[in-house]
Amino acid sequence: MSDDKNSYENNNAIDDLKKSAEIKDREISELKKRVEDEKRLNQIHLTMIRELQAQLTAQARLGIITLSLLSSGRNRYIWLQLR
Repeated sequence: MSDDKNSYENNNAIDDLKKSAEIKDREISELKKRVEDEKRLNQIHLTMIRELQAQLTAQARLGIITLSLLSSGRNRYIWLQLR
């Protein structure tokens, strides 16, 4: 009778360990998926940041060109007034 009880308890313990391992495997799988999702999201954000940097650089260049043209136009206007 004692052997049957020990065997039953051992089987229950083994079943509990198997269930626990399955739960942990699912948790690990979910964490891996979340990590991959975060990597994709980070890549999207990085791409957006690079695009914004390129736009800002282009706008800054355009601003410098505009200021340069305005400045040269004003200088030319002053020069013509002095003539």
